[in-house]
Amino acid sequence: MNKKLFKTALSSLLAVAVLAGCSGSTDGGSEGEGEGTAAGSQILKFGTSGYEGVFNPILSDNVYDSYVSALIFDGLLDVNSEGEYVPELAAEMPTLDDETKTVYTFTLRDGLTFSDGTPLTANDVAYTYNTIAEPDYAGPRTNVAAAIADINVIDDKTIAFTMTDPSPANLQQFTYGIISETHYAHDSFEALTAKNDTPVGCGQFTLKGWKAKEYVSLVPNPNYWDTENIPSIEEFQMVEVSEDMLLGAMQTGQIDFCQPAAKLENVEGIEALDNAHLVSYLANGYTFMCFNTTRPTLEQIEVRQALLYGLDRRSFLMNEYGSLDLVSLGMAPISKTSWAYPGDEVLNAYEFDLDKANQMLDEAGWTERDTDGVRMKDGVRMDLHWLVYTEASWPGTLSSMAYDSWKKLGVNLIIDQMDFNTVAHETMDAEPGKKNFDI
Repeated sequence: MNKKLFKTALSSLLAVAVLAGCSGSTDGGSEGEGEGTAAGSQILKFGTSGYEGVFNPILSDNVYDSYVSALIFDGLLDVNSEGEYVPELAAEMPTLDDETKTVYTFTLRDGLTFSDGTPLTANDVAYTYNTIAEPDYAGPRTNVAAAIADINVIDDKTIAFTMTDPSPANLQQFTYGIISETHYAHDSFEALTAKNDTPVGCGQFTLKGWKAKEYVSLVPNPNYWDTENIPSIEEFQMVEVSEDMLLGAMQTGQIDFCQPAAKLENVEGIEALDNAHLVSYLANGYTFMCFNTTRPTLEQIEVRQALLYGLDRRSFLMNEYGSLDLVSLGMAPISKTSWAYPGDEVLNAYEFDLDKANQMLDEAGWTERDTDGVRMKDGVRMDLHWLVYTEASWPGTLSSMAYDSWKKLGVNLIIDQMDFNTVAHETMDAEPGKKNFDI
């Protein structure tokens, strides 16, 4: 579930919560977690895990922190349930110049403020994007800065962005939350990150408190610009619950909703509960394995292709998800709900073929073998380290299957298990020359 879909789902649940009521507080709650509130108070609880406390829309690189940021911050544009871009802080969709198709001009809504009551102007919008472009910025949004050539604040309500190239993907750059120039004033990147867990935003909620590995607590923003959609619940909590405990937490009423892994056993488990309702959907998202192409073992495209031919992904989908219905979807690199999906006929499904995989590795020059039967080329062994996070089951399932089948190809796979945040830091956060992983 991406952050926009999460935000849409939560809005629907808020409407239901107003009518039905939510979880009451429990004895022994932590501060910020409902302690001292009356029984029957409206507290909506979402079961999840993995947040780090980076509650800043231009810094969060963790999906769970992004969920929180999406509720605290609004962007110029949003994406609705139909996958369409719609105005959020912008009064209307931007105008686009006729000549270059690169200049997007936005007009802000009237009366916008941050949660601390200070006005939100075009200067704050420019500040948000200029912060991403600062030389010492070390966050995950460098692609946004690279897409923008110039920013022009025309007046307090009007701002123009000149993009580096015309592209339908440019609109995505305007969905990130806007931060306050006053609150987030900083003289170093470290000073900016020091404010990660004291956010001042312009979204539906504000942060009441959080505690690592326990909870995140949000309350409605009384200064929210869309007065008709200020949440009517008293509090929204993201409660730390591991993946294997989610259904149990639903059954006992510890949480009100969750997003368990898309597995047949979870579907059957939810349908067996008498207090749960299942909503399934085809998401515009994906899970993936990433090759570090700077490694001598993986720099050749023929090697990477051979590894895919040597991985029985159809069996993986059956073993992990228990349904043939997912096979055609799981072989695609882009969701079929995306406008960018090119069609099955133009995609290579890399059907399982060990003979072809062996042939491609031979043709790539990996013909020598050591005494263990591991392929070698120019004195380099085909040793691959796969970083596997343990919060979900699918990375372990896929890597274990790869271990078995790649061994038949003469590839020595080492599976390194760790938590999701460590995998993210070692792969996505590390500088290009310091990414210490193969897969």
